[in-house]
Amino acid sequence: MRKTAVAFILLMLVMALLPRSSAQFVSFTTNDEITLLRGDYSSGTIMLTNAGGFSFKVVSYQKFWVEDADGNKISGFNLTIKPTIFTDWTSQKTYSVSYNISCASNVSGGTYTLYLRFLAYTADNSMYIVHATVPLHIIESALNFGVADAYVKERPGSSYALNGETIVVFSHVDNIGHSDVMVEASVSLSSGGKVYFFENRTLAMKPGDNLIRFEVPVGYDLPEGTYRLEYRIGYDGGSYRYSREIPVRFGVKLVGLSLQSDVVKLGEKNRAYLTLLSERTVGLNLTVETYRNGSLVSNTTTPVTVKGGTDVIEAELPTNVSGNLTSVIELTFDGRIIGSGKVSYKVQAPPVIRNVTYERVSDEEVMFKITMENPNYEEVQGEFGYRIVADGNVLYKDSLQSVLKPGTNEVSLKFELPVGKVVEYEFTLSAMGETSTSKGELYLQPPAPPTTTTTTTTTTASNTTTTTSSGASGGLWIGLVIVAFLLLVAGAFYYTREGGKSKKRARPKPKRRSPLGRFRRPKEPKFKENKELPKKK
Repeated sequence: MRKTAVAFILLMLVMALLPRSSAQFVSFTTNDEITLLRGDYSSGTIMLTNAGGFSFKVVSYQKFWVEDADGNKISGFNLTIKPTIFTDWTSQKTYSVSYNISCASNVSGGTYTLYLRFLAYTADNSMYIVHATVPLHIIESALNFGVADAYVKERPGSSYALNGETIVVFSHVDNIGHSDVMVEASVSLSSGGKVYFFENRTLAMKPGDNLIRFEVPVGYDLPEGTYRLEYRIGYDGGSYRYSREIPVRFGVKLVGLSLQSDVVKLGEKNRAYLTLLSERTVGLNLTVETYRNGSLVSNTTTPVTVKGGTDVIEAELPTNVSGNLTSVIELTFDGRIIGSGKVSYKVQAPPVIRNVTYERVSDEEVMFKITMENPNYEEVQGEFGYRIVADGNVLYKDSLQSVLKPGTNEVSLKFELPVGKVVEYEFTLSAMGETSTSKGELYLQPPAPPTTTTTTTTTTASNTTTTTSSGASGGLWIGLVIVAFLLLVAGAFYYTREGGKSKKRARPKPKRRSPLGRFRRPKEPKFKENKELPKKK
């Protein structure tokens, strides 16, 4: 320190003794630049090189000034450098100079030139005026905004977001100043002019690097589509905007809908198969609405779980009603439709024998009425058959091809049957692979003059059970025997009382002959069409 002071005093004395006309101009060079925020300061070092061919014994810093591109001097700057005196600064030698420069807040941003002036003395006491020029960049904004980016938090690298996931948007902000700078940062997610999410924050940017980060939830209420993500940072010195189009999907897609069978029988199982592509595991509701001729016949909702990948879901379809049915199938999540489709199928109900009645129309003739029901909405081809047996002998047996109209169909058959014997009957209806049978038996009481008794019995048949009519004829027969006995007693009493009167001629009993030789083939059955559909029971 003492040597420096002595050298400075000697330099001043030499400068005082030398005439002004002896000074020559040379320059120092540098590759460094200085960047300065207006209204702030900057510190650092620059490297100065003696590029001339002179070697200086002593070099002293004298002053500085700043000029713009037009050579105009600009005020508002303060500069200090260290050191200010250099010794033995030979040619091509480089010195490191520390600086601290400040700038007024009213200086316009731009590129300026900082001039440094030195006085240099050689060993032979020659004096030189040395200039050094340093590029000076004045910055108006304290913050440098880095490029923002966005990604899906649960699946980084994905170009789209799923409902229920989170979008992260972030950026770095560099505060080149030496004090905090307040900024307003906001983010929004919108589509079609509607804003689904918005958040705003006031943040302090510390000197140096700062990270701003937002998380944007993608709710399940957002419909599928493309959304615009807007990100903004602003303060008095400037602003930054970032936007990006982000598709939003639910992550479950219905890609196929198939039907187990186009035609099924009443009560037979039938299903629809839904093929799904899923990127997630999620619970859904499966709704099946079934219509017949525009009228709702069934509505069911079942919870199902969809797993990731390809998934197949089975939907049970109603088959408890006949006809052409259409089922509308929907997959929903909290009321939101994920996928939908419809299938059509036909439910066929085999015709059945609903009722069999008979009536004695003469002493030896019985009229059967067979009621058949076709629950379908179209004609059905079937085969109607009958079998009449007495004493183990088949009296009548035949089958007829018939076309059953929708609704109720009736057939009337008249047979001559033996009197005084139990007669078994069986009627069958075969259609659509099913057979409906009705069985029963009857007994024709021999006529007892003068009273003629007509017996009517009803037999009900179904697809799965057989109804046999018996016992009623036997009870009736016992009653007729009692009535006949009473009539005989009354007749005997009357005959005894009227002994002188002439007797009526008694009708001879018919000779007993084989039943098979007495009966004629029944008449061709007649089908009575009922245009109304059967009522549901």
